[in-house]
Amino acid sequence: MEKKWCLLKISDGQRGAAGKQKVYEVTVSDNVLRCAWGMAEKAKRQTSAQVFADNQSALWAARQKVCSKVDWGYRIAYEV
Repeated sequence: MEKKWCLLKISDGQRGAAGKQKVYEVTVSDNVLRCAWGMAEKAKRQTSAQVFADNQSALWAARQKVCSKVDWGYRIAYEV
């Protein structure tokens, strides 16, 4: 089972990218949590992956990550 969230935020310009859209993707596939982030205008993203003991643990960590990003001003564009 795969679950995915895509979050978006307009850059506040603190790093010189004012007005550019930032994207953060969180994906859970089985027991693996993958995150990808970067500028929406660019195809290349930074990534990270974490392996958990089971799917429930990975989903829990993913939901925490999504909530954290929402707290930082991101909005959920879609969830599948």
